[in-house]
Amino acid sequence: MPVDKDELNRLLRQLPQVDAVLSQPALAQPLSTFRHAVVTRLVRDELARLRERLKRGKQAAIPQPDELAQRVANRLAELSRPLLKPTVNATGIVLHTNLGRALLSSRAQQAVADITGAYSNLELDLTTGKRTRRDVTLEPLLYALTGCPASTVVNNNSAAVFLVLNALANGREVITSRGELVEIGGSYRVPDVVMSSGCKLVEVGTTNRTRLDDYRRAITEDSALILKTHTSNYRIIGFTESTPLSDLVALGRETGVPVFVDLGSGYLAPDAGARLKEEDVQEVLDAGAELVSFSGDKLLGGPQAGIVLGAKEHIVKLRKSPLWRVLRIDKMTVAALGATLAEHLHSRAADQPEITQLNHLAVSEAEQLKLARRLKQKLALYQPTWEFEVAEGTGFYGGGSLPEEQLPARLVTVKSPHHSADRLDTILRHGDPPVVGYSAAGVFALNVLTLVPGDVERICQRIKEVGDGD
Repeated sequence: MPVDKDELNRLLRQLPQVDAVLSQPALAQPLSTFRHAVVTRLVRDELARLRERLKRGKQAAIPQPDELAQRVANRLAELSRPLLKPTVNATGIVLHTNLGRALLSSRAQQAVADITGAYSNLELDLTTGKRTRRDVTLEPLLYALTGCPASTVVNNNSAAVFLVLNALANGREVITSRGELVEIGGSYRVPDVVMSSGCKLVEVGTTNRTRLDDYRRAITEDSALILKTHTSNYRIIGFTESTPLSDLVALGRETGVPVFVDLGSGYLAPDAGARLKEEDVQEVLDAGAELVSFSGDKLLGGPQAGIVLGAKEHIVKLRKSPLWRVLRIDKMTVAALGATLAEHLHSRAADQPEITQLNHLAVSEAEQLKLARRLKQKLALYQPTWEFEVAEGTGFYGGGSLPEEQLPARLVTVKSPHHSADRLDTILRHGDPPVVGYSAAGVFALNVLTLVPGDVERICQRIKEVGDGD
């Protein structure tokens, strides 16, 4: 419906002046604690939004100055809150990308806390007093864990892949299988990354079958790298064939074209106990790959980082690239990753490490059942008219790791006489702390596989706060 111009002009003339809003009692306290320019800017924004709504016919009356002032005060309070909130993960997805993936061990948390409140030797060699690289302290840890003498670390694995391609193959050919031209979360596509890094993409084989001869026929004098990408979040099954890494390495040595493996998850298999059905870093290095990159915040269990291991000549070229500085890690990442790698040095048979997401994976069904029953009993005390049941469910690794693997899990299902499952999901997600479960088949579920100490109490408090009419 068209806006009447005379009525619009009348309403626009009624808009309060900025000073009239600033003088309201609701902004007295904010003006004493926030910058005057910040408060004024938000007042102007509020008036601009109101003016736009009037022009579009979405607003029929002018709010009083005190109401506008209260809106600004509320906005200032919202801006003052922490951007990231500790959240209860009751989804059963261990490496949940939207919820921050791997949890840091207490050792890694302490390392970050210690280093952020003090100066440090981030780029200072304390022995010589000279400047050094900020990732140099991580190299001995990575060598001890993998036997690879040269390494570097950037801010995520996507950056690591881009750096390797740009520094070692810019303007030249990168050969890869069509079956590995994957897209992962956030629209990260291997073909786009290869071409954006300045390389020429050479696709070989077919989606489901790529043989060694496909690679061999593609190699030319312009070939710089053979890229093998871990398919992470999908699998091709049935009539398939892929080239073993050892055969690719042999071809690379024969032709002088290095093999680079984008491994993704960064699994360091334990020397004792159960192994995951995931290719690990050591296997790739033992097969002879010239370079391998992987994430720090997936199965490694540390902070977001992209770790590159490989031949020293290649690592030197990576560090000399202008991109290395662009992509370098900060002191908090160095501290957290160093502590995480130190945890991996220990034998898990001795129960030494505290790699949090691996602890999740090791929780027995009996322990989960005990936790689920305790959660159910406590919830029933706070909402006696609701229905709570312990049920069997499944969990997942997440983070693009082991997409076919499911983990046995226990759930507590929740039925409220006042709220649908979807509504309950929304209410709990909007609370403090947010509780993230999931709604399936009309039932809201809390998966105990991914709960951490204290989460039972947090969930109970949030359920207690849910009213009949929320």
